[in-house]
Amino acid sequence: MNLCIRINNCFGLAGVRVFGSELCSYRRGHVAWVVFVILCVTPCWAFDETDLQKLKLLNHCVECDLTGANFSNTDLSGVDLRGADLANADFRQANLKGIDLRGAFLMESDLTEANLVSADFFMADLTSTNLESANLHDVDFSKANLTEANLTDAILTDAHFYSANLTRAQFGEADLTGAYFFQADLTGANLSDALLQNSDLEGAIFCGTMMPWGIDDSSCPK
Repeated sequence: MNLCIRINNCFGLAGVRVFGSELCSYRRGHVAWVVFVILCVTPCWAFDETDLQKLKLLNHCVECDLTGANFSNTDLSGVDLRGADLANADFRQANLKGIDLRGAFLMESDLTEANLVSADFFMADLTSTNLESANLHDVDFSKANLTEANLTDAILTDAHFYSANLTRAQFGEADLTGAYFFQADLTGANLSDALLQNSDLEGAIFCGTMMPWGIDDSSCPK
C-alpha cells in the first residue's frame, strides 16, 4: 500500500487531502488545530486525468503520469512520451509505431501484440513488461532495463540492445535476426528457442544464459 496523503490549506490552516476530500478541525477564536492523517486503503495506481487529456489533445506528453492507463487497440504512432510513467499500462494490440519512450517507466505494462516498429526505448525501464508477440522490428532498447521481460514470439529483427539489462528475460521463439547485443547483460536470460541468424552477440554478458547450443557461462565471475 502507498501513502496517498497531500498536505494543503484548509480554512487557512494545515489540513490533509485524501483523494480530493479535506478533513480539518478548526475552532473559531482558538489557535489550536488538529490534522487528521488517513492512510490509503487501496493501491495508488490512478493516472493523472489532466495528463491523459493533454496527451489526447497535443499527441505528446513528456514526463506525464499515465500509470495504469488503458491504451489497448489505440493508435499512438509517433507520440512523444519521453520520461512518462506508464507502469501497469495496457497497450495490447496498440499501434505504437515510431513512439518515443526514451526514459519512460513501463514496469509490468502489457504490450502484447503491439506494433512497436522503430520505437525508441533508450534508457526506459521495462522490468517485468509483457512484450509477447509484439512487432519490435528496428527498436532501440539501448541501455534499457528489460529484467524479467517477456519477449516470447516477438519480432525483434534488427533490434538494438546495446548495454541493455536483459537479466532473466524470456525470448522463447523470438525472431532476433540481425539483432545487436554489444555489452548487453544476458545473465539468466532464455534464448534457447530464439532465431539468432546474423545477430551480433560480441561483447554480450553470458552467465547462466540459455542459448540454442546450451547454457553459456562464459562471462561468469571466475
